[in-house]
Amino acid sequence: MDKIRLLITSEDSRVRRGLMIIFNSEKIFEVLGSFNMEESIRKAMLIQPDIILADISGDVNQFGKQVGQIKSECPCSLIIALVADEQLEKIGKIIELGVDGCVPRSIMRVCLVKAVELTCRAGVFCLPGDYKEKFIQSAGALVIDLDQQRAPNSNQNDFLTRREKEILQLVAKDYSNREIASNLFISEPTVKTHVSSILRKLGQKNRSQAIVYAYQTGLLNNPS
Repeated sequence: MDKIRLLITSEDSRVRRGLMIIFNSEKIFEVLGSFNMEESIRKAMLIQPDIILADISGDVNQFGKQVGQIKSECPCSLIIALVADEQLEKIGKIIELGVDGCVPRSIMRVCLVKAVELTCRAGVFCLPGDYKEKFIQSAGALVIDLDQQRAPNSNQNDFLTRREKEILQLVAKDYSNREIASNLFISEPTVKTHVSSILRKLGQKNRSQAIVYAYQTGLLNNPS
């Protein structure tokens, strides 16, 4: 199995060193380096990493602009955000920026490694259990222009097929493509096709944004 090509970014050199130590000791990762965000954007454009682990510090809106730039220049690179406890209230906003997962800075080492691996290998939307309630609450407060993002059919439950609704529910539970396929007795390529169709119909860029949108529009019920 090919190694996961990982780029680490943080404005704090101590955080960068710590993350380098963690991931350099894992055989499944090829660490491409650790840089501040400005330098990481330049490096990412050149080396196109599989995944970028980004420590959020400072203004979330500025981070959003940087995420957008990375996504524009590196469309195949995934981004996982490391979120501080004080940023927990903004978790919905952070997800809206287009990251492919969020993990707390305080997460245990083994869980951090597994979260990054699952995001890359299985397309899992990473969101620790204690973040989910805050995520749902914050998602309900997000300011999104639903008229621009809404699919042509005004009835949200009509334009997704029954199978797509089933898959969307499992995606919201952090199921991987393999787990969805096993649960629904279909193949992984079929799951990927359905997920692509769901994103297209909902007008969203990735799974995390689709989950936010689905909660906002009632496609998914608030699990709490």
